[in-house]
Amino acid sequence: MNLDKKERLSLVNQFLILEKLYPDEAHYYASRRKAVEEGYELHYDWIYENLSDGLNKSECERVVDILNMFRVLHFSSQKSQNEKFTKHYYLKFEGFDGNKEYTYMAYCRYFIVDLDRFEELKYNHEFPDFNSHSQRLPKYSAMLNIWDEMSRPYELTDEQAISILEAIDHD
Repeated sequence: MNLDKKERLSLVNQFLILEKLYPDEAHYYASRRKAVEEGYELHYDWIYENLSDGLNKSECERVVDILNMFRVLHFSSQKSQNEKFTKHYYLKFEGFDGNKEYTYMAYCRYFIVDLDRFEELKYNHEFPDFNSHSQRLPKYSAMLNIWDEMSRPYELTDEQAISILEAIDHD
Protein backbone atom coordinates (compact mmCIF):
# COMPACT_ATOMS: atom_id res chain seq x y z
CA MET A 1 0.00 0.00 0.00
CA ASN A 2 1.22 3.47 -0.82
CA LEU A 3 0.19 6.55 1.11
CA ASP A 4 1.03 10.08 0.10
CA LYS A 5 2.08 12.61 2.75
CA LYS A 6 -1.43 14.07 3.10
CA GLU A 7 -2.90 10.62 3.73
CA ARG A 8 -0.11 9.83 6.18
CA LEU A 9 -0.66 13.09 8.07
CA SER A 10 -4.38 12.40 8.28
CA LEU A 11 -3.77 8.90 9.66
CA VAL A 12 -1.17 10.18 12.13
CA ASN A 13 -3.67 12.70 13.48
CA GLN A 14 -6.40 10.07 13.72
CA PHE A 15 -4.11 7.74 15.63
CA LEU A 16 -3.15 10.57 18.01
CA ILE A 17 -6.83 11.16 18.72
CA LEU A 18 -7.46 7.45 19.24
CA GLU A 19 -4.50 7.24 21.62
CA LYS A 20 -6.14 9.90 23.79
CA LEU A 21 -9.66 8.54 23.50
CA TYR A 22 -8.69 4.96 24.35
CA PRO A 23 -5.80 5.03 26.86
CA ASP A 24 -6.04 1.26 27.42
CA GLU A 25 -5.27 0.76 23.73
CA ALA A 26 -2.84 3.68 23.37
CA HIS A 27 0.16 1.44 22.74
CA TYR A 28 -1.62 -0.26 19.83
CA TYR A 29 -2.52 3.08 18.21
CA ALA A 30 0.89 4.60 18.95
CA SER A 31 2.71 1.76 17.19
CA ARG A 32 0.53 2.19 14.10
CA ARG A 33 0.99 5.98 14.23
CA LYS A 34 4.77 5.63 14.40
CA ALA A 35 4.84 3.31 11.37
CA VAL A 36 2.85 5.84 9.34
CA GLU A 37 4.77 8.83 10.71
CA GLU A 38 8.11 7.28 9.84
CA GLY A 39 6.94 5.94 6.48
CA TYR A 40 7.46 2.24 7.20
CA GLU A 41 5.46 0.95 4.25
CA LEU A 42 5.85 -2.70 5.26
CA HIS A 43 3.61 -1.96 8.24
CA TYR A 44 0.90 0.02 6.47
CA ASP A 45 -1.11 -3.14 5.86
CA TRP A 46 -1.09 -3.82 9.60
CA ILE A 47 -3.27 -0.76 10.03
CA TYR A 48 -6.00 -2.52 8.07
CA GLU A 49 -5.43 -6.08 9.29
CA ASN A 50 -8.70 -6.15 11.22
CA LEU A 51 -10.82 -4.89 8.33
CA SER A 52 -12.76 -7.56 6.48
CA ASP A 53 -13.00 -7.55 2.71
CA GLY A 54 -16.76 -7.59 3.20
CA LEU A 55 -19.41 -8.57 0.71
CA ASN A 56 -20.71 -6.71 -2.31
CA LYS A 57 -24.40 -5.89 -2.69
CA SER A 58 -25.29 -9.07 -4.60
CA GLU A 59 -23.48 -11.26 -2.05
CA CYS A 60 -25.39 -9.56 0.77
CA GLU A 61 -28.64 -10.10 -1.14
CA ARG A 62 -27.70 -13.77 -1.55
CA VAL A 63 -27.34 -14.14 2.23
CA VAL A 64 -30.71 -12.44 2.78
CA ASP A 65 -32.28 -14.75 0.17
CA ILE A 66 -30.87 -17.75 2.04
CA LEU A 67 -32.22 -16.41 5.33
CA ASN A 68 -35.65 -15.83 3.77
CA MET A 69 -35.65 -19.38 2.44
CA PHE A 70 -34.83 -20.75 5.89
CA ARG A 71 -37.53 -18.55 7.41
CA VAL A 72 -40.06 -20.07 5.01
CA LEU A 73 -38.80 -23.56 5.82
CA HIS A 74 -38.97 -22.84 9.56
CA PHE A 75 -42.54 -21.55 9.54
CA SER A 76 -43.71 -24.24 7.12
CA SER A 77 -42.22 -26.93 9.37
CA GLN A 78 -44.26 -25.63 12.30
CA LYS A 79 -47.43 -26.48 10.39
CA SER A 80 -46.27 -29.91 9.29
CA GLN A 81 -46.71 -33.35 10.82
CA ASN A 82 -44.31 -34.98 8.38
CA GLU A 83 -41.22 -36.06 10.34
CA LYS A 84 -39.15 -36.43 7.20
CA PHE A 85 -39.55 -32.66 6.92
CA THR A 86 -39.70 -31.57 10.56
CA LYS A 87 -36.65 -33.60 11.59
CA HIS A 88 -34.63 -33.14 8.42
CA TYR A 89 -30.90 -32.63 8.90
CA TYR A 90 -30.83 -29.41 6.86
CA LEU A 91 -33.95 -27.81 8.31
CA LYS A 92 -32.09 -25.77 10.92
CA PHE A 93 -30.04 -22.89 9.54
CA GLU A 94 -26.49 -23.47 10.74
CA GLY A 95 -24.76 -20.46 9.21
CA PHE A 96 -21.58 -20.51 7.16
CA ASP A 97 -18.10 -21.93 7.55
CA GLY A 98 -15.96 -19.70 9.76
CA ASN A 99 -12.83 -20.49 7.76
CA LYS A 100 -13.85 -20.59 4.11
CA GLU A 101 -17.08 -18.54 4.21
CA TYR A 102 -16.11 -16.07 6.92
CA THR A 103 -17.46 -12.92 5.26
CA TYR A 104 -20.82 -14.63 4.72
CA MET A 105 -20.87 -15.79 8.34
CA ALA A 106 -19.97 -12.31 9.61
CA TYR A 107 -22.65 -10.63 7.47
CA CYS A 108 -25.21 -13.20 8.57
CA ARG A 109 -24.38 -12.52 12.22
CA TYR A 110 -24.55 -8.75 11.59
CA PHE A 111 -27.90 -9.04 9.83
CA ILE A 112 -29.53 -11.33 12.39
CA VAL A 113 -27.94 -10.24 15.67
CA ASP A 114 -26.91 -6.61 15.17
CA LEU A 115 -29.90 -5.61 13.07
CA ASP A 116 -32.21 -7.85 15.13
CA ARG A 117 -33.76 -9.66 12.19
CA PHE A 118 -34.85 -13.27 11.61
CA GLU A 119 -35.29 -13.94 15.32
CA GLU A 120 -36.63 -17.41 14.56
CA LEU A 121 -33.26 -18.43 13.09
CA LYS A 122 -31.46 -17.75 16.38
CA TYR A 123 -33.04 -20.90 17.84
CA ASN A 124 -33.18 -19.42 21.34
CA HIS A 125 -29.50 -18.47 21.38
CA GLU A 126 -29.01 -14.88 22.48
CA PHE A 127 -25.73 -14.52 20.56
CA PRO A 128 -25.48 -17.27 17.94
CA ASP A 129 -22.18 -17.40 16.07
CA PHE A 130 -23.56 -18.92 12.85
CA ASN A 131 -20.37 -20.92 12.31
CA SER A 132 -21.37 -24.17 10.62
CA HIS A 133 -17.77 -25.47 10.78
CA SER A 134 -18.17 -26.78 7.25
CA GLN A 135 -18.92 -25.16 3.93
CA ARG A 136 -22.60 -24.54 3.39
CA LEU A 137 -22.75 -22.06 0.51
CA PRO A 138 -22.86 -24.74 -2.23
CA LYS A 139 -25.69 -26.56 -0.42
CA TYR A 140 -27.60 -23.33 0.21
CA SER A 141 -27.18 -22.34 -3.44
CA ALA A 142 -28.63 -25.66 -4.57
CA MET A 143 -31.52 -25.20 -2.15
CA LEU A 144 -32.12 -21.66 -3.43
CA ASN A 145 -32.21 -22.94 -7.01
CA ILE A 146 -35.03 -25.33 -6.12
CA TRP A 147 -36.92 -22.60 -4.23
CA ASP A 148 -36.45 -20.28 -7.24
CA GLU A 149 -37.87 -22.94 -9.57
CA MET A 150 -40.98 -22.92 -7.36
CA SER A 151 -41.19 -19.10 -7.64
CA ARG A 152 -40.27 -18.74 -3.95
CA PRO A 153 -43.57 -19.53 -2.25
CA TYR A 154 -43.90 -18.31 1.34
CA GLU A 155 -45.80 -21.41 2.39
CA LEU A 156 -44.43 -24.78 1.45
CA THR A 157 -46.08 -28.14 1.19
CA ASP A 158 -44.20 -31.02 2.79
CA GLU A 159 -43.13 -32.22 -0.65
CA GLN A 160 -41.84 -28.79 -1.69
CA ALA A 161 -39.92 -28.38 1.56
CA ILE A 162 -38.35 -31.82 1.31
CA SER A 163 -37.29 -31.19 -2.28
CA ILE A 164 -35.58 -27.96 -1.16
CA LEU A 165 -33.91 -29.64 1.81
CA GLU A 166 -32.69 -32.54 -0.31
CA ALA A 167 -31.25 -30.37 -3.05
CA ILE A 168 -27.93 -31.70 -4.24
CA ASP A 169 -25.05 -29.27 -4.44
CA HIS A 170 -22.93 -29.64 -7.54
CA ASP A 171 -20.03 -27.42 -6.49
